[in-house]
Amino acid sequence: MNVFHRQEVLNLGSLKYIVFNSLIGEIAIVWDKNEIIKQVVLPDSKSRKHNYGDIQYHGVLHEVHPSKYILKIMSNIKEIIMGHDIKFELNQLDLNDLTQFQREVLLKQNEIPYGMVTTYKKLAQLIGRPKSARPVANTLASNPFPLIIPCHRTVKSDWTLGGYNGRKDGYFKRFILENEGIQFEDDVIKQQYRYPQEDVESMNKI
Repeated sequence: MNVFHRQEVLNLGSLKYIVFNSLIGEIAIVWDKNEIIKQVVLPDSKSRKHNYGDIQYHGVLHEVHPSKYILKIMSNIKEIIMGHDIKFELNQLDLNDLTQFQREVLLKQNEIPYGMVTTYKKLAQLIGRPKSARPVANTLASNPFPLIIPCHRTVKSDWTLGGYNGRKDGYFKRFILENEGIQFEDDVIKQQYRYPQEDVESMNKI
């Protein structure tokens, strides 16, 4: 596993963004003067193009000559889409705008292992809020850091895909999961890829 470390960078500019191509289309990332990531923006599921209107911040400057650090982030995001096991450190992300609940959900989501998938209901249980499956799903749908915080690894309670990052179309989600080695049977995640594994072991004993 490649763990990517951030170094403090002095930069007196405003928020900046850059758009780059990937296997799923154009992706944008937004960062601040210290090169802390503010947002990752996925492409439109049909056109595969970036929509500037999806950036949550106003007055963001387009960067055409990013630093080596930002270039490395771009490269690592591309690697994630290709199915490689790359984990970012949380101090690379600006979590300050999240509510306490959103933070709990995303931090727990970040713990879902590479090559495994859980459900919204089980994720709610993992954060100690078993009746909050729908709010959990809503939080993941608005995850400002898709791919970096791997919300593609959480699916519906019947182990079918569901939407991805606010999109009803699960094409990107399936593409990434299959690149991570996840297998489906009739559009359902196979048992050996379900997390937590103790649930699968219990089913096998019945």
